[in-house]
Amino acid sequence: MLVRHNTTLLEQAVDLAVKRSAIPTLQAQAAAQEKTARATAFRRMATGGAIAVAAVGIGLGIKLGLWDKNLPEPVKLPRVEQPSARTVPNYDSAPIPIPTPKPAPEETPRAEVPAKPDVVTVDFNKFATKNVEFQGSTWELISGHYFKDENDETWDRAWCYSRRNVNGVDVNVSLASRSAPSSPPVGPGAAVQTLQLVGLDDSSAIDLATRCAWLDGRTFISAQFIPDQNREQGSTVPALTPAPEVDPDSGFVVMAGWDAIGNDLPDMPIRNVSSEQCQSVCDRDFKCLAVTYNTKFQACFMKGDASLLVKSDESIMAAKKVVEGNLRYSNLVFATKTEIFGNSYWSAALRYPDCILQCANDNSCVGFNFRKKESACVLFNRITESAGNAAVASGIKSVAN
Repeated sequence: MLVRHNTTLLEQAVDLAVKRSAIPTLQAQAAAQEKTARATAFRRMATGGAIAVAAVGIGLGIKLGLWDKNLPEPVKLPRVEQPSARTVPNYDSAPIPIPTPKPAPEETPRAEVPAKPDVVTVDFNKFATKNVEFQGSTWELISGHYFKDENDETWDRAWCYSRRNVNGVDVNVSLASRSAPSSPPVGPGAAVQTLQLVGLDDSSAIDLATRCAWLDGRTFISAQFIPDQNREQGSTVPALTPAPEVDPDSGFVVMAGWDAIGNDLPDMPIRNVSSEQCQSVCDRDFKCLAVTYNTKFQACFMKGDASLLVKSDESIMAAKKVVEGNLRYSNLVFATKTEIFGNSYWSAALRYPDCILQCANDNSCVGFNFRKKESACVLFNRITESAGNAAVASGIKSVAN
């Protein structure tokens, strides 16, 4: 027997269950679509805002004149065809553009600087030198002439002297002087004892003086010479070197008015000490053999040796007995801010003390120039003139009567 059942209700119940199970999936799809729609809307709003800001900026630029309407259009580069594998391009066929040189800027004319007026040299000397044969030997006669300035046509006074070497010391022999170009010569000026040292007397000295070379070209005979009333007198031959004193307390050989040149120990001078303290410090130092004390600045210079002494009114030289035999007294006379001219025969870069030693130890040297800025030392074997120069210190060999 066949039995039929009604399944409509069952099918509806199954369909309802299936739809209920799909609800969460549909809800997730709806949420995703909503997020996508929101993101798309936000991008559109951002793009629109950016376009609006750019438009506002372009408008402001045009209004403020920052946008150049006349800018040239971009240059279109020619399209380069790629060569085929069989074709070799000819790079030399294309002309190379040569840039057009820019015109040189016009030079602004410079204002002319007025020339500085010439500086006139004042108080300077010119020398005339002449070598003569006299009494069987050659004498160098040196005539100096003093001018007030370089534009002065005539000199104000003149003098003539010679120099002779006696026992290793140059002796300066004053022969004649003239107080003006129109005046007759006065002489001899050297003392009798000085003349005796060089083998002259009054008569022979005047005879030698008649051969002096004066810048005005005048010559004189012996009878025209007038005796020098200011001539130094003496009865004994003067000593060529001073007699040193020996300090009994320290045993040092002391010479006031003399300076030992060179050989300074490191870190000199010692300042604000007395002459006695200077000698005491040297006495305790085996490296110190001599000192020079400057009385004006109270400065002590300790020295590792002492040989050449030069005149210095502001100095006191003291040497230990072991170097007493080495001491030599120089006849160099120094001048600051003075330059000498003549025949230079030697030059080198030296310190000032070394320049003095170089001239003092060379018998051919009669004077030197020392240029402070360049530390340049120049030696002369003949001097013709001298003039003021603040950049130069000089020295001339000349022993007083």
